Amino acid sequence: MVKKKNNILTASRYSKLLADVRKLIEGGRQRAAEALSQELVNTYWLVGQRIEQEGLTDRAHYGQAVLQDLSNVLDVPLRTLQQSVAFFKAYKTTPRGRNLKWAHYRELVGMRSVAERRWYEEQVSMHKLTRDQLLVLIKKGAYQENLLPLDQKKIKQLKRPIKPSYVYKAMVERVVDGDTLLLRMDLGFQVFKEQRIRLAQINAPEIDTEEGRKAYEYLRNRLAEVDFVIVKTHMIDIYGRFLGDVFYSHKLKHRDNVFLNGEYLNQELIDEGLVSVL
Repeated sequence: MVKKKNNILTASRYSKLLADVRKLIEGGRQRAAEALSQELVNTYWLVGQRIEQEGLTDRAHYGQAVLQDLSNVLDVPLRTLQQSVAFFKAYKTTPRGRNLKWAHYRELVGMRSVAERRWYEEQVSMHKLTRDQLLVLIKKGAYQENLLPLDQKKIKQLKRPIKPSYVYKAMVERVVDGDTLLLRMDLGFQVFKEQRIRLAQINAPEIDTEEGRKAYEYLRNRLAEVDFVIVKTHMIDIYGRFLGDVFYSHKLKHRDNVFLNGEYLNQELIDEGLVSVL
Protein backbone atom coordinates (compact mmCIF):
# COMPACT_ATOMS: atom_id res chain seq x y z
CA MET A 1 0.00 0.00 0.00
CA VAL A 2 1.40 3.39 -0.99
CA LYS A 3 1.98 5.60 1.99
CA LYS A 4 0.24 8.95 1.57
CA LYS A 5 2.24 12.09 2.13
CA ASN A 6 1.18 15.55 3.14
CA ASN A 7 -0.62 17.03 0.11
CA ILE A 8 1.17 20.36 0.46
CA LEU A 9 4.49 20.18 -1.37
CA THR A 10 7.47 21.89 0.16
CA ALA A 11 9.97 23.56 -2.14
CA SER A 12 12.37 20.64 -1.78
CA ARG A 13 9.66 18.05 -2.45
CA TYR A 14 8.52 19.95 -5.54
CA SER A 15 12.10 20.17 -6.80
CA LYS A 16 12.50 16.42 -6.26
CA LEU A 17 9.20 15.75 -8.07
CA LEU A 18 10.24 17.98 -10.96
CA ALA A 19 13.63 16.29 -11.25
CA ASP A 20 12.14 12.78 -11.12
CA VAL A 21 9.46 13.50 -13.74
CA ARG A 22 11.98 15.21 -16.02
CA LYS A 23 14.34 12.24 -15.71
CA LEU A 24 11.54 9.78 -16.55
CA ILE A 25 10.37 11.77 -19.58
CA GLU A 26 13.86 12.38 -20.95
CA GLY A 27 14.78 8.74 -20.38
CA GLY A 28 11.65 7.58 -22.18
CA ARG A 29 12.27 9.88 -25.10
CA GLN A 30 15.85 8.69 -25.36
CA ARG A 31 14.84 5.02 -25.31
CA ALA A 32 12.13 5.67 -27.90
CA ALA A 33 14.59 7.45 -30.19
CA GLU A 34 17.13 4.65 -29.82
CA ALA A 35 14.48 2.01 -30.53
CA LEU A 36 13.33 3.88 -33.65
CA SER A 37 16.91 4.28 -34.84
CA GLN A 38 17.64 0.58 -34.37
CA GLU A 39 14.41 -0.38 -36.15
CA LEU A 40 15.53 1.66 -39.16
CA VAL A 41 18.84 -0.22 -39.17
CA ASN A 42 16.96 -3.54 -38.98
CA THR A 43 14.66 -2.53 -41.82
CA TYR A 44 17.38 -1.66 -44.31
CA TRP A 45 19.35 -4.79 -43.44
CA LEU A 46 16.24 -6.87 -44.20
CA VAL A 47 15.66 -4.91 -47.43
CA GLY A 48 19.21 -5.71 -48.49
CA GLN A 49 18.74 -9.37 -47.56
CA ARG A 50 15.52 -9.66 -49.57
CA ILE A 51 17.01 -8.07 -52.69
CA GLU A 52 20.15 -10.19 -52.44
CA GLN A 53 18.02 -13.35 -52.31
CA GLU A 54 17.12 -12.72 -55.97
CA GLY A 55 20.78 -12.78 -57.00
CA LEU A 56 20.44 -9.45 -58.79
CA THR A 57 23.99 -8.36 -58.08
CA ASP A 58 25.24 -11.30 -60.16
CA ARG A 59 23.44 -9.90 -63.22
CA ALA A 60 24.80 -6.36 -63.43
CA HIS A 61 22.65 -4.67 -66.08
CA TYR A 62 19.47 -6.61 -65.35
CA GLY A 63 19.91 -6.20 -61.60
CA GLN A 64 20.44 -2.46 -61.99
CA ALA A 65 17.27 -2.20 -64.06
CA VAL A 66 15.23 -4.06 -61.42
CA LEU A 67 16.60 -1.85 -58.65
CA GLN A 68 15.77 1.26 -60.67
CA ASP A 69 12.21 0.00 -61.15
CA LEU A 70 11.88 -0.70 -57.42
CA SER A 71 13.20 2.78 -56.73
CA ASN A 72 10.61 4.38 -59.01
CA VAL A 73 7.64 2.39 -57.72
CA LEU A 74 8.53 2.64 -54.03
CA ASP A 75 9.76 6.24 -54.25
CA VAL A 76 12.99 5.21 -52.55
CA PRO A 77 16.32 6.54 -53.84
CA LEU A 78 18.23 4.01 -55.94
CA ARG A 79 21.32 4.75 -53.87
CA THR A 80 19.47 3.69 -50.70
CA LEU A 81 18.56 0.31 -52.21
CA GLN A 82 22.13 -0.22 -53.38
CA GLN A 83 23.46 0.67 -49.94
CA SER A 84 20.96 -1.72 -48.32
CA VAL A 85 22.40 -4.59 -50.36
CA ALA A 86 25.95 -3.53 -49.49
CA PHE A 87 24.87 -3.26 -45.83
CA PHE A 88 23.53 -6.82 -45.82
CA LYS A 89 26.71 -8.12 -47.45
CA ALA A 90 28.95 -6.29 -44.97
CA TYR A 91 27.16 -7.51 -41.84
CA LYS A 92 26.19 -11.16 -41.36
CA THR A 93 23.60 -10.18 -38.76
CA THR A 94 21.86 -6.91 -37.99
CA PRO A 95 24.44 -4.77 -36.15
CA ARG A 96 23.64 -3.07 -32.87
CA GLY A 97 26.49 -0.63 -32.50
CA ARG A 98 26.17 1.95 -29.75
CA ASN A 99 25.46 5.44 -31.15
CA LEU A 100 25.52 4.07 -34.72
CA LYS A 101 22.54 4.93 -36.90
CA TRP A 102 21.57 4.04 -40.46
CA ALA A 103 23.18 7.30 -41.60
CA HIS A 104 26.51 6.05 -40.21
CA TYR A 105 26.21 2.58 -41.73
CA ARG A 106 25.54 4.06 -45.17
CA GLU A 107 29.04 5.51 -45.08
CA LEU A 108 30.68 2.51 -43.41
CA VAL A 109 29.62 -0.08 -46.00
CA GLY A 110 32.11 1.43 -48.42
CA MET A 111 35.14 0.68 -46.24
CA ARG A 112 37.93 -1.27 -47.93
CA SER A 113 38.39 -3.75 -45.08
CA VAL A 114 36.58 -5.10 -42.03
CA ALA A 115 39.33 -3.71 -39.79
CA GLU A 116 38.88 -0.22 -41.21
CA ARG A 117 35.10 -0.37 -40.81
CA ARG A 118 35.36 -1.57 -37.22
CA TRP A 119 37.84 1.19 -36.38
CA TYR A 120 35.42 3.87 -37.59
CA GLU A 121 32.57 2.15 -35.75
CA GLU A 122 34.58 2.44 -32.53
CA GLN A 123 35.19 6.13 -33.14
CA VAL A 124 31.47 6.77 -33.58
CA SER A 125 30.61 4.75 -30.48
CA MET A 126 33.25 6.32 -28.24
CA HIS A 127 32.85 9.92 -29.37
CA LYS A 128 29.15 9.98 -30.30
CA LEU A 129 30.07 11.27 -33.74
CA THR A 130 27.39 12.49 -36.10
CA ARG A 131 27.35 11.28 -39.70
CA ASP A 132 28.99 14.52 -40.83
CA GLN A 133 31.75 14.18 -38.23
CA LEU A 134 32.32 10.59 -39.34
CA LEU A 135 32.64 11.76 -42.94
CA VAL A 136 35.29 14.28 -41.91
CA LEU A 137 37.34 11.47 -40.37
CA ILE A 138 36.92 9.25 -43.42
CA LYS A 139 37.83 12.00 -45.90
CA LYS A 140 41.02 12.92 -44.07
CA GLY A 141 42.07 9.25 -43.84
CA ALA A 142 42.01 9.03 -40.05
CA TYR A 143 42.21 5.23 -40.08
CA GLN A 144 45.32 5.18 -42.25
CA GLU A 145 46.90 7.89 -40.11
CA ASN A 146 46.13 5.85 -37.00
CA LEU A 147 48.23 2.98 -38.38
CA LEU A 148 51.33 5.18 -38.63
CA PRO A 149 54.02 5.08 -35.92
CA LEU A 150 53.46 7.79 -33.31
CA ASP A 151 56.37 9.93 -34.53
CA GLN A 152 54.91 10.01 -38.06
CA LYS A 153 51.41 11.07 -37.12
CA LYS A 154 50.35 14.62 -37.89
CA ILE A 155 49.13 16.28 -34.72
CA LYS A 156 46.48 18.91 -35.37
CA GLN A 157 47.52 22.37 -34.23
CA LEU A 158 44.70 24.64 -33.10
CA LYS A 159 45.02 28.36 -33.71
CA ARG A 160 45.66 29.84 -30.29
CA PRO A 161 43.33 32.78 -29.54
CA ILE A 162 45.05 36.09 -28.85
CA LYS A 163 42.20 38.62 -28.86
CA PRO A 164 41.26 39.47 -25.25
CA SER A 165 37.50 39.77 -25.85
CA TYR A 166 35.21 37.47 -23.83
CA VAL A 167 38.12 36.38 -21.65
CA TYR A 168 37.42 35.62 -18.00
CA LYS A 169 39.25 34.45 -14.93
CA ALA A 170 37.58 31.41 -13.38
CA MET A 171 37.91 28.85 -10.61
CA VAL A 172 37.49 25.18 -11.42
CA GLU A 173 34.51 23.87 -9.47
CA ARG A 174 34.53 20.42 -11.04
CA VAL A 175 35.86 18.43 -13.96
CA VAL A 176 32.72 16.95 -15.56
CA ASP A 177 34.42 14.70 -18.12
CA GLY A 178 37.35 14.70 -20.51
CA ASP A 179 36.27 17.85 -22.36
CA THR A 180 33.87 19.68 -20.03
CA LEU A 181 34.48 21.83 -16.95
CA LEU A 182 32.21 23.45 -14.39
CA LEU A 183 33.71 26.88 -13.71
CA ARG A 184 32.97 29.75 -11.33
CA MET A 185 33.59 32.68 -13.62
CA ASP A 186 34.56 36.16 -12.47
CA LEU A 187 32.50 38.57 -14.57
CA GLY A 188 33.91 41.65 -12.85
CA PHE A 189 32.43 44.07 -10.31
CA GLN A 190 32.23 41.25 -7.75
CA VAL A 191 29.82 39.32 -9.97
CA PHE A 192 30.40 35.57 -10.27
CA LYS A 193 28.58 32.97 -12.32
CA GLU A 194 28.77 29.19 -12.32
CA GLN A 195 29.00 28.02 -15.92
CA ARG A 196 29.56 24.70 -17.66
CA ILE A 197 32.21 25.06 -20.38
CA ARG A 198 32.78 22.57 -23.17
CA LEU A 199 36.34 22.78 -24.53
CA ALA A 200 36.12 24.12 -28.08
CA GLN A 201 37.11 22.14 -31.20
CA ILE A 202 37.76 18.86 -29.38
CA ASN A 203 35.79 15.81 -28.31
CA ALA A 204 36.70 13.31 -25.60
CA PRO A 205 35.40 9.72 -25.50
CA GLU A 206 32.43 9.01 -23.23
CA ILE A 207 33.48 8.92 -19.58
CA ASP A 208 32.16 5.38 -19.11
CA THR A 209 34.81 4.09 -21.53
CA GLU A 210 38.43 3.36 -20.66
CA GLU A 211 39.63 6.13 -23.00
CA GLY A 212 37.09 8.59 -21.61
CA ARG A 213 38.12 7.87 -18.05
CA LYS A 214 41.76 8.38 -18.98
CA ALA A 215 40.98 11.81 -20.48
CA TYR A 216 38.92 12.77 -17.43
CA GLU A 217 41.64 11.78 -14.97
CA TYR A 218 44.31 13.61 -16.95
CA LEU A 219 42.22 16.78 -16.96
CA ARG A 220 41.44 16.48 -13.26
CA ASN A 221 45.08 15.94 -12.31
CA ARG A 222 46.37 18.83 -14.44
CA LEU A 223 43.91 21.30 -12.92
CA ALA A 224 43.98 20.00 -9.35
CA GLU A 225 46.57 22.48 -8.07
CA VAL A 226 45.99 25.57 -10.20
CA ASP A 227 44.64 28.67 -8.45
CA PHE A 228 42.57 29.69 -11.44
CA VAL A 229 42.15 29.24 -15.18
CA ILE A 230 41.50 31.71 -17.97
CA VAL A 231 38.65 30.94 -20.33
CA LYS A 232 37.79 32.58 -23.64
CA THR A 233 34.15 31.83 -24.39
CA HIS A 234 32.53 31.33 -27.77
CA MET A 235 29.05 30.40 -28.99
CA ILE A 236 26.68 28.02 -27.22
CA ASP A 237 26.52 24.47 -28.62
CA ILE A 238 23.36 22.45 -29.33
CA TYR A 239 23.31 21.18 -25.74
CA GLY A 240 23.23 24.68 -24.25
CA ARG A 241 26.87 24.68 -23.16
CA PHE A 242 29.31 27.49 -23.77
CA LEU A 243 32.30 26.53 -25.87
CA GLY A 244 35.63 27.81 -24.65
CA ASP A 245 39.40 27.83 -24.90
CA VAL A 246 41.01 27.29 -21.50
CA PHE A 247 44.46 28.35 -20.34
CA TYR A 248 46.27 27.64 -17.07
CA SER A 249 49.66 27.81 -15.41
CA HIS A 250 51.25 26.41 -12.28
CA LYS A 251 53.69 29.34 -12.18
CA LEU A 252 52.18 32.44 -13.79
CA LYS A 253 49.79 34.39 -11.57
CA HIS A 254 48.60 37.32 -13.70
CA ARG A 255 45.53 36.64 -15.83
CA ASP A 256 46.95 38.32 -18.96
CA ASN A 257 50.18 36.33 -18.72
CA VAL A 258 48.26 33.09 -18.32
CA PHE A 259 46.10 33.90 -21.34
CA LEU A 260 49.07 34.76 -23.57
CA ASN A 261 51.77 32.44 -22.25
CA GLY A 262 50.09 29.76 -20.15
CA GLU A 263 49.32 26.18 -21.14
CA TYR A 264 46.61 25.93 -23.81
CA LEU A 265 44.48 23.11 -22.39
CA ASN A 266 42.56 22.31 -25.58
CA GLN A 267 45.80 21.78 -27.53
CA GLU A 268 47.43 19.87 -24.68
CA LEU A 269 44.69 17.24 -24.73
CA ILE A 270 45.18 16.83 -28.49
CA ASP A 271 48.96 16.51 -28.08
CA GLU A 272 48.44 13.79 -25.47
CA GLY A 273 46.19 11.83 -27.83
CA LEU A 274 43.29 11.96 -25.37
CA VAL A 275 40.72 13.68 -27.60
CA SER A 276 39.75 13.94 -31.24
CA VAL A 277 39.55 17.20 -33.18
CA LEU A 278 36.16 18.36 -34.44
